Amino acid sequence: MSMRLGPALLASVLVGAGLASAPLRASDAMRLAGWEVEAAIPRPPLDRVGPLTPGHFGLEAFPPSSILAESDNPDDEAPAVAAAPQLPEPTEADFAVLPEDPPSLVEDGQPDPAITAERVALQLRVLLARPGGDRALQQQFNPFYRERGYQPVFVSEGIVSERGQALLTRLGQAGDDGLDPAAFRVELPTGARNAESVARLELALARAAVLYAAQASAGRTQPRRLSGYFDVTPPRIETTEALGVLAAAASIPAALDGFNPPHAGFRQLRAKLIEMRGERREMTTGEVTRTHALRERNIIANLERWRWLPRDLGQSHIWVNSPDYHVNVIRDGQIVHRTRTVVGRAETQTPVFSDAMNHIVFNPSWYVPLSIVRRSMLGPASRNNSYFARQGIQVTQGGRQVDASTIDWSSASVGRYAFRQPPGARNALGRMKFMFPNRHAVYLHDTPSRSFFNNANRALSNGCVRVQNPEELAEVLLNMGQPGETWSIARIRGLYGPSERTVRFRQSVPIHLVYFTMSVDPTGSLVELPDIYGHNARVRAALNGGRG
Repeated sequence: MSMRLGPALLASVLVGAGLASAPLRASDAMRLAGWEVEAAIPRPPLDRVGPLTPGHFGLEAFPPSSILAESDNPDDEAPAVAAAPQLPEPTEADFAVLPEDPPSLVEDGQPDPAITAERVALQLRVLLARPGGDRALQQQFNPFYRERGYQPVFVSEGIVSERGQALLTRLGQAGDDGLDPAAFRVELPTGARNAESVARLELALARAAVLYAAQASAGRTQPRRLSGYFDVTPPRIETTEALGVLAAAASIPAALDGFNPPHAGFRQLRAKLIEMRGERREMTTGEVTRTHALRERNIIANLERWRWLPRDLGQSHIWVNSPDYHVNVIRDGQIVHRTRTVVGRAETQTPVFSDAMNHIVFNPSWYVPLSIVRRSMLGPASRNNSYFARQGIQVTQGGRQVDASTIDWSSASVGRYAFRQPPGARNALGRMKFMFPNRHAVYLHDTPSRSFFNNANRALSNGCVRVQNPEELAEVLLNMGQPGETWSIARIRGLYGPSERTVRFRQSVPIHLVYFTMSVDPTGSLVELPDIYGHNARVRAALNGGRG
């Protein structure tokens, strides 16, 4: 039995599929390629299709089937489900029969109702699906536009639509976000205007929007290439998701703004950048202007690093900003505990990454990393054979303790040995260590070296973070990590002793080890911190093409 679609039925099918807005003439329908007609026929879910009767086909009764058995098959455990046939990809021949695309007769820059969304959609389909086209362009944009029947988002009647104008206006303000507006400029098409040139304009606007979304969400740099201490994966928004957000948005500017980090620290610093740019326009002295511009670049470099952070920091979280030399515990946006820290030296930096703290070890042993043994201990041990004993460090080989004083450490193969400092008053980790297992073997811990906390420059450790008031910090974190229990400093001190004791959290607490040299305090003043590792200068240079 064969079935033909008449022109009126075909037009209604195309309208339902979003491919036409008015009934088609028979001559129009004949120009459609077979794959276009096939794609336009709606296929409702099987559970929405009622049973067919002979009357649907003008029959009094169905003829007997010569293929399917009329009786149940006892071997069938479930009825078979017929998969929809795979639609063939369009070919060059399919595009060869498309209608011509006449040029506009309306003055350039003025709306032309003849350049309809359907005509532009057809040209978008040609650009994004035609065999042999720009593969990079097609791979980036075809999934989004195919899903919406190639209907444009940013153009209408042959010109930039109201949504497109809002896009261009907001992209022109990208400098306020710490981005470069020049990166988002859109070149208007030249030559005779027609549906094809308008389709290319649509894609140019989409490209600018997608680039902004990517840079606003994840920055312009590749952190891991800037420094091995940057162990971050910025949350970059992808093309289809970004365009989907913009296509559905009630406000294009608000949607674009939403691609930037939501964190208060970012928003405050961006507001300060806008304020400083306004001030610089009023300056007349060259040296003052240059200094002011450099501070703006420093703010932009800090805004870039904000984009590397997870979008959700955690309602309660731990914040360790190395240049600030403090650890903050934050709940609902408020600092509930703050204490001084000692962080890594420039040659043994505290890395930048996010993790989750899940337990505290009391009375910890210190398993000395071989890097620290080689860097800090071999020299003294080779000059004084009692060095390890005086430091209370046990040396083992193959799991058995050896007499370190009998080994010539000036020529020994250090990798054959393990070094452990057992719990005690002299232990380098003090009474406790705060654990968030990570590949850097970095954690927060107590320390017997209390005098360092009085220093202005506290970049003095081997990479871990020493805390000045570990008992108070443990009290706050245990009450977060074990909700419903009551932890006090007295209870914590009851855990002290000669052997390790681990208290695990039922609810882990996010921790962010970050690097910010600029922030805005509650009075609205700009706070500047020393660039102790040179990270800010490194990011600033990368953003300025190698120029600091």
